[in-house]
Amino acid sequence: MKYKNPHGSKKYAVAPLSLIALAGGAAPAMASGFALNLQSAEALGAATAGAQATPATPGNAYFNPASIVGVEGMETSLSFIGVLNDTSYENANAALFGVVPVAGDTAGEGIIGDAVIPTGAAAVKLSDHLFAGVALYAPFGFNTEYDDTSALRYHGTYSQVVSGVIQPMLGVSFGGWSIAAGPKFEYVDIDLEGAIDAAGIESALLMTMAIPGTDDASVDVSANDWGTGFVVGLQGHVGHRLTVGASFSSKVEHSLSGTAAFDISTSTSGQTLSGLAGLFQDTGVTSSFTTPANIQFGLNYEVNDKTRVLASATQTRWKSFDQLVLNFENPAQPAETTTQNWKNTWAGAVGVERDFGPSQTVRLGVMYEDDPANPDFSSPRVPGASRVWLAAGYSRDLSERAKLHLAASYAIAETTPLNESAAYPENLFRGSVTGETDISGFVAAVGVDWRF
Repeated sequence: MKYKNPHGSKKYAVAPLSLIALAGGAAPAMASGFALNLQSAEALGAATAGAQATPATPGNAYFNPASIVGVEGMETSLSFIGVLNDTSYENANAALFGVVPVAGDTAGEGIIGDAVIPTGAAAVKLSDHLFAGVALYAPFGFNTEYDDTSALRYHGTYSQVVSGVIQPMLGVSFGGWSIAAGPKFEYVDIDLEGAIDAAGIESALLMTMAIPGTDDASVDVSANDWGTGFVVGLQGHVGHRLTVGASFSSKVEHSLSGTAAFDISTSTSGQTLSGLAGLFQDTGVTSSFTTPANIQFGLNYEVNDKTRVLASATQTRWKSFDQLVLNFENPAQPAETTTQNWKNTWAGAVGVERDFGPSQTVRLGVMYEDDPANPDFSSPRVPGASRVWLAAGYSRDLSERAKLHLAASYAIAETTPLNESAAYPENLFRGSVTGETDISGFVAAVGVDWRF
């Protein structure tokens, strides 16, 4: 059947400023897994190298909350990051019950959506040693979309995660060092759509002559939740030329709740199963979803008065993303499980920045990020890939109060296989999948700092 997406085209997501904390919908091509490390135009120019070791830089509070310490008066930072992806899949093959080939497209393009991500932060000096701030950013987000004629349709036609964080902070300076901490309030919204092999389920449960893969129903699951975690960071000077920083951002556990809407209007098998077995009826849905913790380290070394060498390392603790289980309030509808079993990963970046005159700075950087995905559970919904970033940036003082940041980055990822085995019970009616994905992308950013 031809399933019409009720939400319309979602290939391009724009988060307005009034919803800056709920920004998301960006692709995982630009960060480890579906983390969005694109939180500052200034930091992007050096591929985020050294962003954890930047005193008095509120725009880098995502990388280290201690970056709010040292501001004079009040300072704000606002960045807009645009993500344009070049993505495709090919050589897709799928089979139901191990023997019935799934008819459909075996290749496609534009499977990962584009996005514009706004982020912002503000900090104020309360006394000589006490500082306060708040940051608004989207730490996680992606969307993937496949045509409803794709051979991969039983493993998902549309998947989106949108997140937003409101992060208030307090910071203290002491003897060349600073520490800052605070809670983070994280919103997560998921939207999952997919085709259902209603004919195959009818054949298996009701022992009819229905042929698997010939009569599809569809489902749209939407759920959301607010959760709470915390952040803490440290920065300090080691000697006269070296600044170091480290931070920890906790995982956040979410208890998602929402709705599941089934479409069986053109599915004879779906209507039969709904009437006789109680399946495919609109219902509430709940799920547990944990966003990972991360640990960040950075350094900024002054080679001379004009040149600085930057470096950073980040571990994202993806082991918390083991599986997603959708529990339906309809007792006749069995739970849906998607196993991930991701691993913790590291990313490392090096960069350099050089001042040209008193008001201009140029940056270059390169970063490598490892793929957290388990190759035994490589799903079309969240295709993974290790990736290399190449980045460049430029900053210029516009006035005594305003500073402009421009940056661009290109991410190159390796070709990654898709692999879902029908031997896993959760894939009994989704079938097996093999294939390959190619992911690359371009990021451009503009930011403005304003001192009051």
